[in-house]
Amino acid sequence: MPGIQLAARSEDRMVRHWPIVFVFEGVCLLSWPSLCTQTEGKPSSGLITSQKITQENFEPAVGEQIRRAYDAARRNPLDADEIGKLGMIFQVYGKYELAESCYRQALGLAPGSFRWVYYLGNVEGWLGKYRQAIDHIREAVTIDGKYTPARVRLAQLLFDSGDIDQSSKLFRESIDQDSRLATAHYGLGRVRAARGDWAGAIESYRRACEIAGNYAATHYALALAYRRAGSGAKAREHLERYELVKLSSQPSEDPLMDAVKSLYAGGLTNFAKGSALAQQGKLREAAVEFEAALKVNPGLVMAHVNLIAMYGQLSLPERAEQHFRAAVELDPGWVEAYYNWGLFLIQQRRTAEAAEAFGKAVELNPNYADAHAELGLLLDNAGRDQEAQRHYRMALENNPAHRQAHYLLGRSLIRTGNDQSRRSQDPDLHASPGKRL
Repeated sequence: MPGIQLAARSEDRMVRHWPIVFVFEGVCLLSWPSLCTQTEGKPSSGLITSQKITQENFEPAVGEQIRRAYDAARRNPLDADEIGKLGMIFQVYGKYELAESCYRQALGLAPGSFRWVYYLGNVEGWLGKYRQAIDHIREAVTIDGKYTPARVRLAQLLFDSGDIDQSSKLFRESIDQDSRLATAHYGLGRVRAARGDWAGAIESYRRACEIAGNYAATHYALALAYRRAGSGAKAREHLERYELVKLSSQPSEDPLMDAVKSLYAGGLTNFAKGSALAQQGKLREAAVEFEAALKVNPGLVMAHVNLIAMYGQLSLPERAEQHFRAAVELDPGWVEAYYNWGLFLIQQRRTAEAAEAFGKAVELNPNYADAHAELGLLLDNAGRDQEAQRHYRMALENNPAHRQAHYLLGRSLIRTGNDQSRRSQDPDLHASPGKRL
């Protein structure tokens, strides 16, 4: 559909500011050595020392996150949750030995805790301590047999330790319990492949791919299985698919592990640098830092949001759209993503789509004055005067000092008072009285 044709009059133009999400340097860039400054009192018995932690290398933002968690654990030496959370933070950064120490202490404080014994078994497995890992994950399954990801993890550990028969049994039990777990089908496929049952392996791998189309490991394994079965064309098909999806987000079927991943704060140092550069108007340099933050942490939504603004102002439409799509996929409720996208669409003269973006922004945040003003202007230029005036008024309700909303509302009231028959300049937005964006 054709976009809204913004009027050519100079007074229609708004002074627009692209909102940038900031991480304040005072929070993000505190130096890690501050951890060496002990809080008052002696360290709790069993808690790792700050000196041991400072032997590790962390970026400043991560160091500050660990310092805060460490201080909380020291203040509450009998709180399993505080000590366990410190372990989760170490785990997400791959510091498994430190995580193991924390989980052991948390489990000692809360014997029989499913969460801490499950996390402990996982990090033991990653450290190659298979017998201990199997014992702890088996204990977790005994505590809560309904948590199927734990049964899958136990099957994986048994497979890696060479107990294929028990591994097969547990993968089948997991599928019976939850047939939508791609990891269980993939695991059963590995068991079948290890036994030389390539037809069975292909069946399991295909089922995993049907459940999770971007499951890279399964596409690769399926390609190898097809090759062993003599089907070269299908093998190439899945190798190509593997190359396409290997860098995308992989299926997430373990809520407890998702809780660990959610603690990842890597990339905030680059993000803070990008924010500072954006404030200085150094858009290309800022974009480089935001992209660097995403390489460290692909789930950093606010970096995607800021890159919409950077690339929009740099007139790089494909990159702006790429980061808008990524932002809303990661978090469809991030309002600035829609606002920045709306500003970009106005630049591209895609005004009907811009109105939809601003409409989504005010739907998510009815108090967003700038979005109401932008949407009002688009509606005004389309001849939908009453709706435009409603959005101007909503902008002023939320920000009485919004000068542009004052001006636009006054201009609209004067114009409509003189000419109530004004027609729309754009058929896309000139709809029946009941139609809304």
